[in-house]
Amino acid sequence: MKFLVALVSALSAFAFVAAAPQFRGNQPQQPQQPSSPVIAIVRQAQDGPNYDGRFNYQYETENGIQTAASGDLKNAGTPDEALVIQGSYSYTAPDGTPITVTYVADETGFHAEGAHLPTPPPIPEAIAKSLEYLRSLPPAKEDGPQFRKRFARRARKYRLL
Repeated sequence: MKFLVALVSALSAFAFVAAAPQFRGNQPQQPQQPSSPVIAIVRQAQDGPNYDGRFNYQYETENGIQTAASGDLKNAGTPDEALVIQGSYSYTAPDGTPITVTYVADETGFHAEGAHLPTPPPIPEAIAKSLEYLRSLPPAKEDGPQFRKRFARRARKYRLL
């Protein structure tokens, strides 16, 4: 048994040493060539980030990629503090189609718009009416602690929580 433990330990040590990175002493390493072509930035401007959280940047590359964004701290120093960023970027798709996206990112999430982005279909009239009806109803009595306990019990039973 001791032999087996010693053998496993020796093999583990060998595997650990073999997997370690191999260094070449003081030999200079050859510079690695980039796997894709380097694309130059032809225009760049930046302001910030400033002490109050504001920033602004924009750049353009030689292959036509453009981006710009600006940000501001909303409700600074309050529990509702949030960074609001507005920006856009554009590039040419592989098929030659120009793509432009404008966006806003704030406390409600990231909201992007662009002609190439899919949009949801309109809500059918019958569903819209039923949703409006449900909004017009008074709050349910089940919105109390007893309902929450019952819900939690059922959720555990069906492994939802």
